[in-house]
Amino acid sequence: MGRSAVHGASIAACVVALSGCSANHYVQRGADLYSEGRFVEADEVFERSEPRLARAPLEQRATYAAYRGATFMALGDLRHAEHWLGIATEIERERPGTLRASDRAFLEGAWRVLASRVPPSPPPATTAIASSSQVPSPSVESVPASPPLQRRSLVPQ
Repeated sequence: MGRSAVHGASIAACVVALSGCSANHYVQRGADLYSEGRFVEADEVFERSEPRLARAPLEQRATYAAYRGATFMALGDLRHAEHWLGIATEIERERPGTLRASDRAFLEGAWRVLASRVPPSPPPATTAIASSSQVPSPSVESVPASPPLQRRSLVPQ
C-alpha cells in the first residue's frame, strides 16, 4: 500500500511540474519567436494565449507583457506596445525582482527603442515657452486677406 501511495505522489508531482511548464510554454514560445524575428507568429502565439494570462503567476505575466509590447512595437503598433510595456513596468515597479535581470534589461531596451520611435508631443496650447529664438506670430493686419470663396453648384444656373 505504501508503494502505491509513493507512486501516486510521484505522478501528481509530475503533473504539477508539467502543468507549470505548459503555463510558461506560451510565454517562452512567443519570446523565442520574437528573438528569431518572427514577429507575426509571436503576435499570434501571444494573442491566442492572452486568456491564460489572468491565471498565470506574476513573473509570467510580467515577462509576457514585456515581450507582447516589444512584439507590437516590431509590428509598428506603438500604442499597444506602450500599453503592454507599461503593464510589465508596473508589475516590476510594484514587486521589484519579478522580472529576471535579462528580462528587465530587455524591457528597458524596449522602452528606449519606443522612445526613439515616438515623436515628442508638442506642448499644450496653454503652456508658455520663454525663448528668445521664437519668431513673433504675424499680426492680423500683416496677413493678406483670403480671396472670397466661389460657390459652385451642381445645378446649371
